[in-house]
Amino acid sequence: MSQSIGRAVSIGSMERLDTMSFHPRIRLRVVRMPQPAWVEPSLADLARIAQIDLSFSVWGLLTGRDAVERVEVRGANLQFYRTAQGRKNWSDDGSAERSGFGSGGRLLMLRVAESRLRYLDRKRDRSLDVAVASDASGLRIDGGGLILGSSVRITGRGAAIVDGRANAPWPFRVAIEGRAVGFALDGSMPSPLDLGHLQGQARAHADDLRLLDAIIEAGLPGTQPVRLAARIRRSIPDWTIDDLRGTIGRSDIAGHATIVKREGRSRITGALWANHFDFDDLSSNEGKRRAAAIKARLGPRILPGSAIDLTHVRRTDGALDLRVDHLLWSGQSPFRSMTAHVSLERSRLEISALRVGMTRGSMEGTMRIDQTDTSRPDPRLDLSLTLRGARLLDFFPRAQIDGSLIGRLAITGYGHTLADAFGAGHGVLALVGRDGQIPARTAALLGQDVGRGLTMGRDETDNLRCVVARLDIKGGMARPAPVLIDSSRALTQAWGSIDLRNERLMLSLKGAPKKPSLLRLPGQVGLGGTIKAPDIDVPPRTKTVGGVINMLASAIAGRQEPLAQDADCNALERQAMR
Repeated sequence: MSQSIGRAVSIGSMERLDTMSFHPRIRLRVVRMPQPAWVEPSLADLARIAQIDLSFSVWGLLTGRDAVERVEVRGANLQFYRTAQGRKNWSDDGSAERSGFGSGGRLLMLRVAESRLRYLDRKRDRSLDVAVASDASGLRIDGGGLILGSSVRITGRGAAIVDGRANAPWPFRVAIEGRAVGFALDGSMPSPLDLGHLQGQARAHADDLRLLDAIIEAGLPGTQPVRLAARIRRSIPDWTIDDLRGTIGRSDIAGHATIVKREGRSRITGALWANHFDFDDLSSNEGKRRAAAIKARLGPRILPGSAIDLTHVRRTDGALDLRVDHLLWSGQSPFRSMTAHVSLERSRLEISALRVGMTRGSMEGTMRIDQTDTSRPDPRLDLSLTLRGARLLDFFPRAQIDGSLIGRLAITGYGHTLADAFGAGHGVLALVGRDGQIPARTAALLGQDVGRGLTMGRDETDNLRCVVARLDIKGGMARPAPVLIDSSRALTQAWGSIDLRNERLMLSLKGAPKKPSLLRLPGQVGLGGTIKAPDIDVPPRTKTVGGVINMLASAIAGRQEPLAQDADCNALERQAMR
């Protein structure tokens, strides 16, 4: 032991309590095991035990099997410790994981009195300080601790371990209870204290899934408050979770998973499904506060600020099948359901077989996030989506413009959020709406036909021939190629650019009616502001009485610009969707 920790381990005295036997009984007094040299100097010894009586099997010792059979301990104080880098004072080389540390073996009797166990974990920001006792009335653990700064009470109960009567199976209950986080497990082990092999029913709650992850260490993100229940099994170092049910915020979840731990990595495989699910529930309150601060600083945005940084799951791999029957949103949205396969492999995340059901139609595609390039700190996003069978009205209900809608998005960019990646991205966004209806007033005004735009009835409609919008994106700058709206009344085109870094619009609109107009707005109209809050810049001369007179004079004198012709919607659709 001294050689193992690099410090002198001492035994005050040792004696044998029986005569010749293949199950000898030994008494040790004043056993002291100092902490390894690298442990924080303020911590007490790793182990200090006033007295320990133990018996073991000579045959087990000789054959390499579990040898200890009976243990009686008085006045033991243990101090376990893990550094922020994961180094453990009780297992410095990972041998515990490989050898099955935690197996209770053939422990036939355990008595513990006047003893305490302390644990300080700098890596997971958690600690505990509990009293441990074991006698004819059972095994008991009582004390407290901290999990990410939140206070918890820690209790444990197990059947008495006396003369082998508690073997196969050995029932137990352990509970960690606090206001912010709690975890309880009622189960059994094949033999007493066989921590490497157990099964039972688990229940948990937390203000944030990250708090619960500090207990189970599965690499889970921060979320809204959670309540979960599941059947679990452990066969060291792996966990199996069955019949998982619970809630995250206003979302419900169910499913199953297997967590396999090897060489410091966790692999999670399984399936999750939900009847109702809100993606906002995957952001903790802290994350929402950060997003609100960004929104207050930058103003309203349409591109999501969702984080795509994989740093917090760099040691997590796995694959999950996801299904959501009803998507929940804080406002109006055409997106109704979702299925996907999610795989994560050494900081490469891929969402494949993605299908989002909509009010009408669907959106399908893939998303990849790659954070393996050590030459740059931010991850790479590759997003490819195709829209089919949708309707314009479902996306733009306030505009009352309807028609069939198809589209596609392909973009590649680097950034710690989706908005950052779009703001530095390269790719294309294309939308094509066909054969629908548009309010007549809207069509007239888009064609800069002020006279008809101001006099048309609110309920009058025109035929929408096509809406074609293709944006070529380079370095976060999106440029129309082309963008136009063609109705039976007018044709409107746009050019300029959109800066996706700040969503600023720098566009010019040019509309033309298809019939002579009495009041026609000359020139072009500037479109500034942001995507979420556009600002139309009408030429100053049109706002005055003189401007109106000039428009009338131009109409009378025949000086108006040429009328528009129907666009070739079929050719424009092919151009946009290429």
